[in-house]
Amino acid sequence: MIKAINNKMQGNWRRTCAVQGLAGLALVAVLLGTCPVVSQAAPSAATVSTRPAVTQQVNEELGANWTSDARQTLNDFLRLYGKGSQAYQQNNKPYAVFDFDNTTSILDVEEQLEIWQLEHLAFAIKPEQMEQVLLTGIPADKLNLTYGAADGDGRPVQIRAAIKDAVRDYAALYKKGYVSTSGKVLSAAVQKEADYQDFVAKMRWLYDAIGETMDASVSYPWVTYWFTGMKPQEVYKLACTCDKYYGDKGQGQTWNKRKFTSPDQGAAGSVTVSFKQGITVTSDVKDLYRALDKHGVDTWIDSASPLDVVRAAVTTFKIPGVDGIVGMTNKLDKNGRYVNAYDYDLHAQTQGVGKSETLVKVVLPKYRGQGPSFCAMDSQGDFNFCTEFKDTKAVLIMNRTRKDDAALCAGIAAYQQEKNISLAQANLAGDTRFILQGRNENTGKLWPKTETWQVGKKAAANLSPKALKAKTELENGKSIAQVLQADTKLKDYQGYKTR
Repeated sequence: MIKAINNKMQGNWRRTCAVQGLAGLALVAVLLGTCPVVSQAAPSAATVSTRPAVTQQVNEELGANWTSDARQTLNDFLRLYGKGSQAYQQNNKPYAVFDFDNTTSILDVEEQLEIWQLEHLAFAIKPEQMEQVLLTGIPADKLNLTYGAADGDGRPVQIRAAIKDAVRDYAALYKKGYVSTSGKVLSAAVQKEADYQDFVAKMRWLYDAIGETMDASVSYPWVTYWFTGMKPQEVYKLACTCDKYYGDKGQGQTWNKRKFTSPDQGAAGSVTVSFKQGITVTSDVKDLYRALDKHGVDTWIDSASPLDVVRAAVTTFKIPGVDGIVGMTNKLDKNGRYVNAYDYDLHAQTQGVGKSETLVKVVLPKYRGQGPSFCAMDSQGDFNFCTEFKDTKAVLIMNRTRKDDAALCAGIAAYQQEKNISLAQANLAGDTRFILQGRNENTGKLWPKTETWQVGKKAAANLSPKALKAKTELENGKSIAQVLQADTKLKDYQGYKTR
């Protein structure tokens, strides 16, 4: 699939300097609302663009659930940088890069698939391999760490002990024939068995525990090792089955918080873990993908979820106009089955700075080194790729009232909206125009305001203290670059518009 997509994007990229120069002058004129006056001696028909010096008016019907600021800025982007623009180059198109989980989708496709795997015991790992798989990548000194659920519904438990119990449980369930690669519909009687309840609770607890106590370079690939022994197409089919069920209002779609609680058995004893459940891609977001495609903007997905899982979601939710996907990908054995090892030869882990590094290695070469013109994000893992590229004109932030560096982007968006800074004005000043969009996760829909009502929360919320601080600093005269550099949590942040 990806090879076919890449072949689609190959083209003749030769373009004369004269045409590129005229296009650049024309874009500035469009942004300023004027037409350029260009002097040159006897230009030939081959070197002068036949496109008009002004852009076509754009008024895409993006739906009533976008904020007025988002709708206006998205339409401005399509007008100024889409195929109706003087600066548009058919042989080197602008492109957009979307995060997937909690940006393209509401909630997280991989986290939803984890629950499906556990509740259907959909694994291909042999019992004698399970301990090695669950230990993969975890530093030895981290195994003795303890973790207690952040919401107070669980006591501190040692990570090593929980792994030991999950391995024992899995062997017992496997021996009884409950485990299969595609997963089984398990009877109520099986779901009441102590080993089953202990296994699902401790595996999901380990996901949180490792994520909260260890670096993302350990925690992000760890859950992908659950696919060890499966072929890529088996993972894809498993994810499609999950998405079709939980993405369908008539079947399993639900927007709530659930808990797993294990019996008081094994080395770790009882654990309790809470998690959100729900998954969809809204019609509003699909309309945006469709509009970008219609206006000649290529679209990529750069996700921290496994590649096969994102491919399945694109298929199941019928997301239009996707030209390519990069995601977490493990190595294959000689039989074409996944092993518990990340494929760094392919590209970096697609989280944090790795998302930027992957774009540089995989995507930018297809666009003559040009960075993304449009990005979409929700959290810390997207901060790098949404702020580092010089060519980025607009960034859409799905608001989750984050306290990490995504809050800085939300604060900038709020400032730009309040000051009525248009996309054209921001771009002429050398800045990205940030857009903040809210939603109601309890109904699985966007809504026309910047606040978001998250699953499990009692009310909607907008800007976190970190976001408000960033907004205040801009009001007091700091530049966007200064705010991002001074307030990021990253120790090695490359900087705003440095790639």
